[in-house]
Amino acid sequence: MPPIRHVDPQLRRDVRLLGRLLGEVLIEQEGQALFDLEERVRRLSIQRRRGPKSERRAAASELAALLREMPLERAEPVLRAFSTYFRLANLAEQHHRIRRTREHAIGGGQAPQRGSLDAVMQALKQAGVPASRVRELLVSMRVTLTLTAHPTQASRRTVLQKVYHLARLLEERDRGHLTPREKADTLASMREEITSLWQTDELRRERPTVGDEVKNVLWYVEEVLGEQLALMPETLDWSFERAYGEPLGVLATPVRLHSWVGGDMDGNPLVTPEVLADTLRAHRARGLRALLGEVYRLGWVLTQSEQHAFVSKELRASLEKDAAELSEVMARYGSRTTGEPWRRKLRFMEARLQAALVYVEGRRAGRTEALAPIAYRSPAEMLGDLELIERSLVDAKSRHAGLLQVRRLIARVRVMGFHLAELEARAPAEDARSAAASLDGGPKPTEGGARLLSVLQRVREAQAESGEGCCRTLILSMASTAEDVLAAFTCARKSGLWDEARGCATVDVVPLFEQLGALDDGPRVLRELFAHPEYRKHLRARGVQEVMVGYSDSGKEVGLLAASAALYRAQTALTRVAHEAGVQLRLFHGRGETVARGGGPAHEAILALPPGSVAGTYKATEQGEALDHKYARPELAQRTLELVLSGVLLHSLDAQPRVASEEEAPFRAAFDELAELGRRAYRGLVWEDPNFVPFFQAATPIEEIAALPIGSRPSKRSAGGLESLRAIPWVFAWTQNRAILPGWYGVGSALEEYGSRPEGLAQLKRMYRQWPFFHTVIDNVAMVLAKSDMAIASRYAALAPESTRPLWERIRAEYSRTRRWVKRVTGEARILESNRQLRESISLRNPYVDPMSFLQVELLRRKRAGAEKIDRPLLLTLAGIAAGMRNTG
Repeated sequence: MPPIRHVDPQLRRDVRLLGRLLGEVLIEQEGQALFDLEERVRRLSIQRRRGPKSERRAAASELAALLREMPLERAEPVLRAFSTYFRLANLAEQHHRIRRTREHAIGGGQAPQRGSLDAVMQALKQAGVPASRVRELLVSMRVTLTLTAHPTQASRRTVLQKVYHLARLLEERDRGHLTPREKADTLASMREEITSLWQTDELRRERPTVGDEVKNVLWYVEEVLGEQLALMPETLDWSFERAYGEPLGVLATPVRLHSWVGGDMDGNPLVTPEVLADTLRAHRARGLRALLGEVYRLGWVLTQSEQHAFVSKELRASLEKDAAELSEVMARYGSRTTGEPWRRKLRFMEARLQAALVYVEGRRAGRTEALAPIAYRSPAEMLGDLELIERSLVDAKSRHAGLLQVRRLIARVRVMGFHLAELEARAPAEDARSAAASLDGGPKPTEGGARLLSVLQRVREAQAESGEGCCRTLILSMASTAEDVLAAFTCARKSGLWDEARGCATVDVVPLFEQLGALDDGPRVLRELFAHPEYRKHLRARGVQEVMVGYSDSGKEVGLLAASAALYRAQTALTRVAHEAGVQLRLFHGRGETVARGGGPAHEAILALPPGSVAGTYKATEQGEALDHKYARPELAQRTLELVLSGVLLHSLDAQPRVASEEEAPFRAAFDELAELGRRAYRGLVWEDPNFVPFFQAATPIEEIAALPIGSRPSKRSAGGLESLRAIPWVFAWTQNRAILPGWYGVGSALEEYGSRPEGLAQLKRMYRQWPFFHTVIDNVAMVLAKSDMAIASRYAALAPESTRPLWERIRAEYSRTRRWVKRVTGEARILESNRQLRESISLRNPYVDPMSFLQVELLRRKRAGAEKIDRPLLLTLAGIAAGMRNTG
């Protein structure tokens, strides 16, 4: 490979190594001719971005001609070569992120890594926040991450497993003091893994089922997140003590995992009541199996003998009770654990977990046997036994002989219970209205209404079987009125999801405000709900009203600026209304992975939220496409969790930079004005220009995306045009054609009109310097601009009818305008001038994404002309471009 310019030397070394091994595999598997063709394509792609403009244009023309003439049988291996390269490049970047984190941790004199818990605890100490306040917050703080599937997820689990193995080999090669033989063996293993990756089909032959998606998302919980959450109390204690010079003293477990996969009925007919019920049992079965393994391993740690360690009366009494209740276990293991009381206790615990697992697996198989009396019925029962063991180890002076492992298991059970991740249900608000009307003597429910009622029955059965914590959240998508929430509340009560003693439902009904009108009306909706006597009693018992704000559909509806302004206004007003009513509010942020759907760096996004809107509670979605680069490896997961927790700590303790109070009102007024200007520009293009839909359908692969076997959920909620298209494929399509229009269109027009006024530009610059919210918005737009490539997008635009040419020129002009004005506001000479790492990452990737984009254009042209056997190579381009751009929708 040629030198990779402006890239960290260690990252360059890893990319070169992996690229060289891939080249060897290509020659071995496909021959020298294919390798030479791939290299020619790569060189032309690089030349297209470097040197004089005339030479760049000549290289682009030659590349387009080469790919236009390439037969399909040659196109597929070339596409696979570039797609595989991106998997390897992504792997190298992940490894480099981990390397940087470790270097910060190891370097004695340098400051802790930005956004880490070490850095934040030190910042809190320096800001004068007393240790007692931090302790108090950590005890009550709750951060919930809700994992979702992704309709445009483009990676097979089989392929990801191979990449994970490669990651471990790269880490071993990087860290260890290896002998020459060990180095050669590691290199040979990497070569074998890349060969196996090449010989493995990276494409799904059929759409994944909901069950496939459940297994996919739970893999991250079982293999990575479970351990990281168990370690979190120690991580918090370590960082706190380093900053404050005293131990934290509390077992803080602030993070919880939830999941929508298997419970999200919004527009997905495959999530049936039966699927939801099986998902709940699958969660429980996998959770119980994981705990069985943990308890078994703990048995090899707690080997203390009563001859050498004090055994408390409490532990002895517990063992006597267990022996009486589990006589078969006593008969089987009693002689083997004689004199080893802790080990014996763990054997009894294993038996109780096994009995619970047998019951759940029996129910999944259709059997109806009752739960055995010896089985754990709830995580609280298991926690009781673990906490007894914890106390007895302290009494036995075993603080350094297994107590730490017991406390890690306690943390894991507290965070994850028996279910790994708490399932949430989501349904359209119209289904709740139909279902409630049918229960009150109205017409028969719609299909969706009937499904919701059946789902609520399954949730009631699951709660009776395994406790309320398995599933206790009902999200109402497209909610807009108090009647929507009260309808769902009625359905829950009449379905038996009711606690008579407390006078409340056993589920939280969560309105999802996701369009401009609903966001603006949200405060009024809450006031009406808080004034409803029965619902207010329910809230007093539940302790919280959760409201979800959607970043995706609002952006698609009114553009980035107007959606950002509406979300900020809504969160501010919702917080105020709840405070005035004396109700605790939990805001649930429905963020996507892309900027157009509320994405961007998590730490900065939290700090940019309105004052008072976090208050120790933060909940957000984690999109399926993001799981791999956030949670695929333990070190990545730890870094991600620390960034979120540190943001919540700073925001809740009001220790981050805030805009001056006298500036906040004029800044917000200015942004609202920008939002309206941006809304007009965006709506004028997307919703009011009659040529836009024909252009969108022709200049992006949207129709092809809908037809391909990528995710279980359809790309549209219902039959219809642009209005029924989900936000995820909307953004995915624009990312594929490299314009990424939803992330910037309308921003340039708004900045130009406002900034051209007297003192307008000066005001924008002040806002960028002083207001974290505006700074984050502009930085996110800059990131999208850097990733966009309008020259390549022009090739997609050429697929559209000639009548849409003026519309495309309008888009190009807005792109140039946005780049120009973002640089004026930031004061930078070029986009991302101050973010070297991101700029280098994009420059490293772009020359390798370009050939896939050129080929996709050619494949779309052929497919629309009636050519056959195009789907497979077209799907390869979709997956490859998604990997290269590092996000889909």
